[in-house]
Amino acid sequence: MRFRALSLTAGLLCASAFAVAGDAPADTVSATSHLSEGRLLYGRYMAIAGDCAACHTRPDGKPFEGGLPIETPFGTLYTPNITPSTGSGIGTFSDEDFLHALQDGISPSGLPYYPALPYPSYTKVKDDDLLAIKDYLMSLEPSAYQPPENDLRWPFSVRDAMFGWQDIYFDKGRFEPDPERSDEWNRGAYLVEGLGHCGACHTPRNLAAATEPSEAMTGAIVDGWYAPNLTSDLHQGLGRWSVDALATFLRTGLASADPDATDSDPSDAPATAALGPMAEVVHQSLSKLAASDLRAIAVYLKDLPAKAEPGHRPQRPEILTETQYEQGRALYVKNCSACHQDHGQGLQPYFPALRGNPVVNQEQPNDVLKILLLGAPADPTQAFSAHVVMPSFGAVLSDEQLATVASYIRANWGNDAPPVTAKEVKALRK
Repeated sequence: MRFRALSLTAGLLCASAFAVAGDAPADTVSATSHLSEGRLLYGRYMAIAGDCAACHTRPDGKPFEGGLPIETPFGTLYTPNITPSTGSGIGTFSDEDFLHALQDGISPSGLPYYPALPYPSYTKVKDDDLLAIKDYLMSLEPSAYQPPENDLRWPFSVRDAMFGWQDIYFDKGRFEPDPERSDEWNRGAYLVEGLGHCGACHTPRNLAAATEPSEAMTGAIVDGWYAPNLTSDLHQGLGRWSVDALATFLRTGLASADPDATDSDPSDAPATAALGPMAEVVHQSLSKLAASDLRAIAVYLKDLPAKAEPGHRPQRPEILTETQYEQGRALYVKNCSACHQDHGQGLQPYFPALRGNPVVNQEQPNDVLKILLLGAPADPTQAFSAHVVMPSFGAVLSDEQLATVASYIRANWGNDAPPVTAKEVKALRK
């Protein structure tokens, strides 16, 4: 569950380029020609599980050649080229170099990587699984593309400072199966905590860009989107989802409400769809995994102890004022009700329900506001479901109007989420 794992706006991002000297495609062929098709297919599968291509492929660029620009509070970064180019990519990496990079966060030059290369998760992955990824990458066509230089402000541009960060925040070590748990649970834990690096986006980070272990999987902001709580909390997390419903959501990006589910018997997922970065994760990674692995992931996530999201806002008022209600209803009727219906019930599969939608009810309003501002594109390469199509209202409604209609939606038809301010809309619009 990447949620653009290298694009952590709350943290420092991967700034190194795996550069050495000269291009030699023929050497690449000879280096992998002895490998079986099965080995390369396995490496490709592991690369998909890690969602490597998504962050190492820029728009209109070739897969894995890097150059994806990442805007952070610390400057602009560009993801590196990981094709087998010996001049611009990883063509001269030995097996030891590759493992040292992904498990220890140290480049072949001896400098540390920034923590958005998710080595805090990859350190848990078995040697052979990572080397299978290397074998697959080495079988690809080399690209001489050189990503632009990163532009980080001082002192974040000082790579040596990351040695101190690693000493404080980085725990090395491979995943150890729990003998008290099933093989399925352990497989799910291995994928979630390792290659899937779900916690990189779903766990809050401190000012040093390190994840907070005590708040693991309780939700965080990524690129302005809210990566929700993945613990089994009944109201904020996955407590209402069944294992089957969660596995289906991971595969399709869609979930349909169980009309027979109740608060006392939360037997299935609420109706929702993958949005923003999660739609990309479904497209490029999760939808391509084996059904057994998706179920294993769901089994593990459903077993995470329930934790409430960290409080981000002051206590909300219990109801909207009469003025807020009337203004919000007028905006909703004019702009939203034709698709989402008078009572927010939607029209499946084309228009998702807003009533009881977990995205709408998140404490953080970011996802609702981003959808109102940007829309949900019809292009299936940009949004997982071809059915979920919505225009952008960013140029149509003011910050105040967007805040009013969002507050109305989040407080009606049984929804009970905090109201939204124009200041929050303005921040996301930027």
